[in-house]
Amino acid sequence: MLEETTTNDPHDAQPEGTERIYRQRFDSKIGFQNEYDILAIEEPLQISLQWNDTITNKLHIEEWSMTMRTPGDDAHLISGLLYTQQVIDSYDHILNMELVDDESRHGQNHWLVTLNHPYTDVIQHQARRYMSQSSCGICGMTSIRALSLRREIRIDDSPKWLSSDVVIALPNLLLVHQPLFAKTGAVHGAGYFVNGELIAVAEDVGRHNAVDKLIGRILSEQRWHPQGVLILSGRVSFELMQKAAIAGISVVVAVGAPSRLALDMARQFDMTLIGFIKKNQFNIYHGHARLQSVKE
Repeated sequence: MLEETTTNDPHDAQPEGTERIYRQRFDSKIGFQNEYDILAIEEPLQISLQWNDTITNKLHIEEWSMTMRTPGDDAHLISGLLYTQQVIDSYDHILNMELVDDESRHGQNHWLVTLNHPYTDVIQHQARRYMSQSSCGICGMTSIRALSLRREIRIDDSPKWLSSDVVIALPNLLLVHQPLFAKTGAVHGAGYFVNGELIAVAEDVGRHNAVDKLIGRILSEQRWHPQGVLILSGRVSFELMQKAAIAGISVVVAVGAPSRLALDMARQFDMTLIGFIKKNQFNIYHGHARLQSVKE
């Protein structure tokens, strides 16, 4: 099994917010090779607000929102969110921003913002703290604790049932069943395949919405299979891997790359994670045992 590694070599510098990992690359001409890759780091950012309640004259603290992001430049991200969500009208409304390490597992990811004006009116005018957006599956949640899974995850671990030829063919099979993308070029696609056969496809402007639509259809039509494959038209985030795990999907294939947290999810539940599919190549980030032609 390939393990991750990080590099501190000053001559092998990499951008902030990335991590170096090892994975396998499949090439139809030369087979499998061990290589390294640079993945974008993805972690939850929890934002809490505090202000002095002018009615009770007491300090009030509220869990406001959570979103996924690449760590770095958090203070600017937070101030920008507060401004665009109309919590503040000016940067001067922010008195202080500080890290809150109340959960060691998520240290550096929880920020407490002190405002210099009452927040009560803002709450009354917001139907939901930081309204969920179609591109983010967890925006609108208020706490990192909400990320925890509340059900048992069961993933089929049968070996050597997925061929490299099927993997390479999946992106085109999905593309020809994306009428909205063909017309607009502005939507994401998700497909579910069993034994190389298309079972269902969903499209949406939001990546997470497309996957939710797909899973909902599979459930309602009772088409789930222990060796089903989820194919995604773009990159793979933590939320998409989590949705696949909850749905009991053992293989996730994507045209783009996974984030570092998506890889963590694949390792945690021993899911097969494949990305960067080209004409005759693809990368295996975890779970190579399900592929037929991988030599043990």
